[in-house]
Amino acid sequence: MKFRVVLLAVNTVRAADLPPPPPPQYVEVVDEDPNCFYLRADVGASFNQDPTVTQLGVGGFTNEKFKDRALIEVGAGCQVTENIRLEANAGYRFRSSLTEACGCLDADLATYTGFINAFWDITYFNGTGFTPYIGAGAGIAHHRFTHVNLPAGASKGNSTDLAYNLTAGVSYDLTDNIKMDVAYRFVDLGVGVSEGTAHLRAADLRAHEVKLGVRYHFGDW
Repeated sequence: MKFRVVLLAVNTVRAADLPPPPPPQYVEVVDEDPNCFYLRADVGASFNQDPTVTQLGVGGFTNEKFKDRALIEVGAGCQVTENIRLEANAGYRFRSSLTEACGCLDADLATYTGFINAFWDITYFNGTGFTPYIGAGAGIAHHRFTHVNLPAGASKGNSTDLAYNLTAGVSYDLTDNIKMDVAYRFVDLGVGVSEGTAHLRAADLRAHEVKLGVRYHFGDW
């Protein structure tokens, strides 16, 4: 009985001499593959440059004017890195009048566009919530001539041509996922052609555009 008591006492002393167990280790889990996807919607104005309009078999006009028009766009993109975004968008530039000073030209033109764009976000200013960016894109422009009253021999019709754009803008972080976006964009929408025995050809369809939009990012960059 005494031998058992001694052993118990020795074991108790040895347990008391052991160091305490180490604290639990906390490992921060970092998402190495964040969701890059975002959606956007924009409204804006397209300030058209004077186009070059000719008519088959007749020749060109002088002092052509293409009235400024509103635009809407929707798009989707991916924030590939902190600085690089890739984006696709589709837009509609509302019907506007195409006229000439002598009253020999009277037609309406609307345009649908589709662009693939790449943007560089200048993240140096991120601490302020503002992110300037520049970008460029290429795609197609689908032109629709309607209400072609003059000249005689031309009529409504559709045509599609290549297009490109150059963009500079700035976004502001409303929340971690929602950004307000203001941008200037130069677009070249190629050439639009109507139908008829003496169809119209409107070239140099270029414009300076201003856009206001919202982007919703599903990931937190």
